[in-house]
Amino acid sequence: MIKKVNIILAVAFIAMLGTKGLKELKASRTAAANSKAAARQAEMPQKGVSTLAPCVYYAYWAGYSVEDPISNRNGVLLDMIRAIFPNAKYRQLKGNAEEFAKALHEDPQAVVVGFGEHPALKGVIAAPTPMMYYPLVLMTLRTNPWHYKDASSLDGLRILANETFLDYKVLRDLRDRLGKDSKFLQIMPASVSKVELAEMVESGKADAFVATGKKNMEGALRDGFMSVRLIQRFRQSAQIGNEGTFLFVSGKDPEFAKRIVDDYEAGIRRIKKSGELRRIFAYYGMDPTPAKTFERPAAAAAKGK
Repeated sequence: MIKKVNIILAVAFIAMLGTKGLKELKASRTAAANSKAAARQAEMPQKGVSTLAPCVYYAYWAGYSVEDPISNRNGVLLDMIRAIFPNAKYRQLKGNAEEFAKALHEDPQAVVVGFGEHPALKGVIAAPTPMMYYPLVLMTLRTNPWHYKDASSLDGLRILANETFLDYKVLRDLRDRLGKDSKFLQIMPASVSKVELAEMVESGKADAFVATGKKNMEGALRDGFMSVRLIQRFRQSAQIGNEGTFLFVSGKDPEFAKRIVDDYEAGIRRIKKSGELRRIFAYYGMDPTPAKTFERPAAAAAKGK
Protein backbone atom coordinates (compact mmCIF):
# COMPACT_ATOMS: atom_id res chain seq x y z
CA MET A 1 0.00 0.00 0.00
CA ILE A 2 2.78 2.35 0.92
CA LYS A 3 4.55 1.48 -2.34
CA LYS A 4 1.45 2.41 -4.34
CA VAL A 5 1.12 5.71 -2.49
CA ASN A 6 4.76 6.51 -3.22
CA ILE A 7 4.24 5.70 -6.89
CA ILE A 8 1.17 7.94 -7.02
CA LEU A 9 3.06 10.77 -5.32
CA ALA A 10 5.98 10.34 -7.70
CA VAL A 11 3.69 10.41 -10.72
CA ALA A 12 1.94 13.51 -9.35
CA PHE A 13 5.29 15.20 -8.75
CA ILE A 14 6.45 14.41 -12.28
CA ALA A 15 3.15 15.71 -13.63
CA MET A 16 3.58 18.93 -11.67
CA LEU A 17 7.11 19.35 -13.05
CA GLY A 18 5.84 18.71 -16.54
CA THR A 19 3.05 21.22 -16.17
CA LYS A 20 5.49 23.81 -14.81
CA GLY A 21 7.87 23.13 -17.68
CA LEU A 22 5.10 23.54 -20.23
CA LYS A 23 4.06 26.83 -18.63
CA GLU A 24 7.66 28.09 -18.64
CA LEU A 25 8.10 27.00 -22.25
CA LYS A 26 4.87 28.73 -23.21
CA ALA A 27 5.93 31.89 -21.33
CA SER A 28 9.34 31.78 -23.00
CA ARG A 29 7.79 31.46 -26.44
CA THR A 30 5.36 34.29 -25.66
CA ALA A 31 8.21 36.52 -24.47
CA ALA A 32 10.23 35.71 -27.58
CA ALA A 33 7.25 36.49 -29.79
CA ASN A 34 6.66 39.77 -27.96
CA SER A 35 10.36 40.65 -28.29
CA LYS A 36 10.28 39.99 -32.02
CA ALA A 37 7.09 42.03 -32.35
CA ALA A 38 8.69 44.87 -30.42
CA ALA A 39 11.76 44.71 -32.64
CA ARG A 40 9.60 44.80 -35.75
CA GLN A 41 7.66 47.72 -34.28
CA ALA A 42 10.90 49.57 -33.53
CA GLU A 43 12.05 49.06 -37.10
CA MET A 44 8.78 50.42 -38.45
CA PRO A 45 8.47 54.23 -38.67
CA GLN A 46 6.31 55.64 -35.90
CA LYS A 47 3.16 57.39 -36.94
CA GLY A 48 3.90 61.00 -37.77
CA VAL A 49 7.70 60.65 -37.42
CA SER A 50 9.72 61.65 -40.47
CA THR A 51 11.69 58.98 -42.31
CA LEU A 52 13.90 61.56 -44.07
CA ALA A 53 17.63 61.55 -43.34
CA PRO A 54 19.03 65.09 -43.68
CA CYS A 55 22.69 65.83 -43.02
CA VAL A 56 22.73 68.29 -40.12
CA TYR A 57 25.62 70.76 -40.15
CA TYR A 58 26.32 72.42 -36.82
CA ALA A 59 28.98 74.36 -34.94
CA TYR A 60 30.14 73.45 -31.44
CA TRP A 61 27.84 75.24 -29.02
CA ALA A 62 27.84 73.85 -25.48
CA GLY A 63 24.36 72.81 -24.41
CA TYR A 64 22.88 73.55 -27.83
CA SER A 65 24.71 71.54 -30.47
CA VAL A 66 27.51 69.09 -29.69
CA GLU A 67 27.43 65.31 -30.16
CA ASP A 68 28.03 63.25 -27.02
CA PRO A 69 28.11 59.48 -27.77
CA ILE A 70 28.38 58.62 -24.06
CA SER A 71 25.27 60.37 -22.75
CA ASN A 72 23.54 60.41 -26.15
CA ARG A 73 22.45 63.94 -25.27
CA ASN A 74 23.60 66.33 -27.96
CA GLY A 75 22.26 69.72 -26.94
CA VAL A 76 18.83 71.28 -27.31
CA LEU A 77 19.02 71.88 -31.06
CA LEU A 78 20.36 68.45 -32.04
CA ASP A 79 18.00 66.65 -29.64
CA MET A 80 15.09 68.47 -31.27
CA ILE A 81 16.31 67.39 -34.71
CA ARG A 82 16.68 63.80 -33.52
CA ALA A 83 13.10 63.83 -32.19
CA ILE A 84 11.81 65.06 -35.56
CA PHE A 85 14.27 63.28 -37.91
CA PRO A 86 15.45 60.06 -36.17
CA ASN A 87 17.47 59.06 -39.26
CA ALA A 88 19.40 62.34 -39.50
CA LYS A 89 23.20 62.36 -39.85
CA TYR A 90 25.36 64.96 -38.14
CA ARG A 91 28.47 66.83 -39.22
CA GLN A 92 30.31 69.42 -37.14
CA LEU A 93 31.80 72.34 -39.06
CA LYS A 94 34.51 74.69 -37.87
CA GLY A 95 34.54 78.13 -39.41
CA ASN A 96 32.43 81.18 -39.99
CA ALA A 97 28.86 81.39 -41.26
CA GLU A 98 30.09 81.37 -44.86
CA GLU A 99 31.23 77.74 -44.35
CA PHE A 100 27.67 76.76 -43.47
CA ALA A 101 26.28 78.67 -46.43
CA LYS A 102 28.73 76.78 -48.63
CA ALA A 103 27.53 73.43 -47.26
CA LEU A 104 23.94 74.37 -48.04
CA HIS A 105 24.88 75.30 -51.62
CA GLU A 106 26.88 72.10 -52.21
CA ASP A 107 25.04 69.33 -50.34
CA PRO A 108 21.41 68.72 -51.42
CA GLN A 109 20.78 66.82 -48.16
CA ALA A 110 22.15 69.61 -45.95
CA VAL A 111 20.34 71.43 -43.20
CA VAL A 112 21.93 73.93 -40.81
CA VAL A 113 21.05 74.66 -37.18
CA GLY A 114 22.30 77.32 -34.78
CA PHE A 115 21.75 80.49 -36.82
CA GLY A 116 19.08 83.12 -37.14
CA GLU A 117 18.94 86.01 -39.61
CA HIS A 118 22.63 85.91 -40.48
CA PRO A 119 23.72 87.91 -43.57
CA ALA A 120 25.65 84.90 -44.89
CA LEU A 121 22.40 82.92 -45.03
CA LYS A 122 20.30 85.63 -46.65
CA GLY A 123 17.84 84.16 -49.16
CA VAL A 124 18.39 80.56 -48.01
CA ILE A 125 15.29 78.40 -47.53
CA ALA A 126 14.27 78.10 -43.88
CA ALA A 127 11.36 76.56 -42.02
CA PRO A 128 8.96 79.28 -40.79
CA THR A 129 8.81 78.13 -37.16
CA PRO A 130 12.00 78.86 -35.18
CA MET A 131 13.62 76.02 -33.31
CA MET A 132 14.05 78.23 -30.27
CA TYR A 133 14.88 81.78 -29.29
CA TYR A 134 17.91 82.98 -27.37
CA PRO A 135 18.49 86.43 -25.87
CA LEU A 136 21.66 88.42 -26.48
CA VAL A 137 23.54 90.04 -23.60
CA LEU A 138 26.79 91.89 -22.97
CA MET A 139 29.40 90.70 -20.49
CA THR A 140 31.25 93.48 -18.64
CA LEU A 141 33.65 93.41 -15.72
CA ARG A 142 31.99 93.82 -12.35
CA THR A 143 34.29 96.75 -11.73
CA ASN A 144 32.70 98.54 -14.70
CA PRO A 145 29.72 100.68 -13.55
CA TRP A 146 28.01 100.44 -16.97
CA HIS A 147 24.47 98.99 -17.09
CA TYR A 148 22.18 98.49 -20.07
CA LYS A 149 18.96 100.53 -20.07
CA ASP A 150 18.07 100.95 -23.75
CA ALA A 151 19.73 101.08 -27.18
CA SER A 152 21.33 104.42 -26.39
CA SER A 153 23.27 102.69 -23.60
CA LEU A 154 25.46 101.10 -26.27
CA ASP A 155 26.80 104.42 -27.48
CA GLY A 156 30.45 104.85 -26.58
CA LEU A 157 30.82 101.25 -25.36
CA ARG A 158 33.68 99.28 -26.92
CA ILE A 159 32.07 95.96 -27.89
CA LEU A 160 33.57 92.67 -29.09
CA ALA A 161 31.30 90.32 -31.04
CA ASN A 162 31.88 86.92 -32.61
CA GLU A 163 30.77 87.11 -36.26
CA THR A 164 28.26 84.29 -35.75
CA PHE A 165 26.19 86.72 -33.64
CA LEU A 166 25.45 88.88 -36.66
CA ASP A 167 22.12 87.09 -36.84
CA TYR A 168 21.01 89.69 -34.26
CA LYS A 169 19.56 92.87 -35.71
CA VAL A 170 20.99 95.02 -32.93
CA LEU A 171 24.53 94.02 -33.95
CA ARG A 172 23.86 94.42 -37.66
CA ASP A 173 22.52 97.91 -36.99
CA LEU A 174 25.63 98.78 -34.96
CA ARG A 175 27.88 97.40 -37.69
CA ASP A 176 26.08 99.38 -40.38
CA ARG A 177 26.32 102.54 -38.29
CA LEU A 178 29.83 102.15 -36.85
CA GLY A 179 31.57 99.84 -39.32
CA LYS A 180 32.88 96.30 -38.89
CA ASP A 181 36.15 97.24 -37.18
CA SER A 182 35.53 100.57 -35.54
CA LYS A 183 36.73 101.67 -32.14
CA PHE A 184 33.34 100.80 -30.68
CA LEU A 185 32.57 97.53 -32.46
CA GLN A 186 34.98 94.78 -33.43
CA ILE A 187 33.54 91.78 -35.29
CA MET A 188 35.83 88.87 -34.46
CA PRO A 189 36.27 85.62 -36.45
CA ALA A 190 34.25 82.59 -35.34
CA SER A 191 37.50 80.92 -34.25
CA VAL A 192 37.99 83.45 -31.43
CA SER A 193 36.77 81.80 -28.23
CA LYS A 194 34.82 83.22 -25.33
CA VAL A 195 37.96 82.84 -23.21
CA GLU A 196 39.91 85.06 -25.60
CA LEU A 197 37.15 87.65 -25.70
CA ALA A 198 37.06 87.76 -21.91
CA GLU A 199 40.84 88.18 -21.79
CA MET A 200 40.66 91.11 -24.22
CA VAL A 201 38.13 92.83 -21.97
CA GLU A 202 40.23 92.12 -18.87
CA SER A 203 43.30 93.59 -20.57
CA GLY A 204 41.44 96.82 -21.32
CA LYS A 205 41.20 96.37 -25.10
CA ALA A 206 37.39 96.48 -24.94
CA ASP A 207 34.58 97.16 -22.47
CA ALA A 208 32.27 94.25 -23.21
CA PHE A 209 31.80 91.11 -25.27
CA VAL A 210 28.62 89.59 -26.65
CA ALA A 211 27.22 86.33 -25.25
CA THR A 212 24.05 84.25 -25.20
CA GLY A 213 21.93 85.07 -22.20
CA LYS A 214 19.68 82.03 -22.06
CA LYS A 215 20.00 79.90 -18.92
CA ASN A 216 21.68 76.63 -19.89
CA MET A 217 22.89 74.30 -17.14
CA GLU A 218 24.46 71.79 -19.53
CA GLY A 219 26.33 74.53 -21.35
CA ALA A 220 27.59 75.95 -18.07
CA LEU A 221 28.91 72.54 -17.02
CA ARG A 222 30.66 72.03 -20.35
CA ASP A 223 32.26 75.46 -20.13
CA GLY A 224 33.77 74.39 -16.80
CA PHE A 225 36.30 76.77 -15.30
CA MET A 226 35.43 79.54 -17.71
CA SER A 227 31.87 79.67 -16.37
CA VAL A 228 33.17 80.07 -12.83
CA ARG A 229 35.53 82.78 -13.98
CA LEU A 230 32.73 84.64 -15.76
CA ILE A 231 30.52 84.46 -12.71
CA GLN A 232 33.27 85.78 -10.47
CA ARG A 233 34.67 88.56 -12.65
CA PHE A 234 31.94 89.46 -15.14
CA ARG A 235 28.41 90.87 -14.96
CA GLN A 236 25.71 89.89 -17.44
CA SER A 237 23.61 92.74 -18.78
CA ALA A 238 19.90 92.80 -19.41
CA GLN A 239 19.12 91.43 -22.87
CA ILE A 240 19.99 93.75 -25.74
CA GLY A 241 18.36 91.58 -28.39
CA ASN A 242 16.11 88.53 -28.67
CA GLU A 243 16.03 86.48 -31.86
CA GLY A 244 14.92 83.09 -33.15
CA THR A 245 17.19 80.42 -34.60
CA PHE A 246 15.93 78.58 -37.68
CA LEU A 247 16.29 75.33 -39.55
CA PHE A 248 18.00 76.27 -42.84
CA VAL A 249 17.64 73.88 -45.77
CA SER A 250 19.64 73.35 -48.95
CA GLY A 251 17.84 74.39 -52.11
CA LYS A 252 19.74 72.11 -54.51
CA ASP A 253 16.90 69.58 -54.43
CA PRO A 254 13.67 71.62 -54.19
CA GLU A 255 11.45 68.55 -53.69
CA PHE A 256 13.61 67.27 -50.82
CA ALA A 257 13.75 70.76 -49.30
CA LYS A 258 9.96 71.03 -49.32
CA ARG A 259 9.61 67.63 -47.66
CA ILE A 260 12.15 68.62 -44.99
CA VAL A 261 10.30 71.84 -44.19
CA ASP A 262 6.90 70.10 -44.15
CA ASP A 263 8.14 67.27 -41.91
CA TYR A 264 9.90 69.74 -39.62
CA GLU A 265 6.78 71.85 -39.17
CA ALA A 266 4.68 68.73 -38.50
CA GLY A 267 7.36 67.41 -36.15
CA ILE A 268 7.50 70.62 -34.10
CA ARG A 269 3.74 70.45 -33.60
CA ARG A 270 3.98 66.76 -32.64
CA ILE A 271 6.72 67.11 -30.01
CA LYS A 272 5.05 70.18 -28.52
CA LYS A 273 1.77 68.29 -28.18
CA SER A 274 3.41 65.17 -26.72
CA GLY A 275 5.47 67.14 -24.21
CA GLU A 276 8.77 65.90 -25.66
CA LEU A 277 9.89 69.44 -26.52
CA ARG A 278 9.34 70.56 -22.92
CA ARG A 279 11.30 67.54 -21.63
CA ILE A 280 14.24 68.28 -23.94
CA PHE A 281 14.48 71.84 -22.68
CA ALA A 282 14.03 70.74 -19.05
CA TYR A 283 16.97 68.34 -19.33
CA TYR A 284 19.28 71.26 -20.16
CA GLY A 285 17.82 73.49 -17.44
CA MET A 286 16.07 75.78 -19.91
CA ASP A 287 12.52 76.94 -20.51
CA PRO A 288 10.83 75.72 -23.69
CA THR A 289 10.26 77.98 -26.67
CA PRO A 290 7.77 80.66 -25.59
CA ALA A 291 4.45 81.24 -27.30
CA LYS A 292 5.77 84.43 -28.89
CA THR A 293 6.05 83.99 -32.67
CA PHE A 294 9.21 84.95 -34.53
CA GLU A 295 8.86 85.43 -38.27
CA ARG A 296 11.53 85.77 -40.89
CA PRO A 297 11.46 88.93 -43.04
CA ALA A 298 9.58 88.43 -46.30
CA ALA A 299 12.80 88.52 -48.35
CA ALA A 300 14.11 85.48 -46.50
CA ALA A 301 10.89 83.56 -46.00
CA ALA A 302 10.67 79.83 -46.54
CA LYS A 303 9.59 80.21 -50.16
CA GLY A 304 12.92 79.37 -51.62
CA LYS A 305 13.58 82.94 -52.79
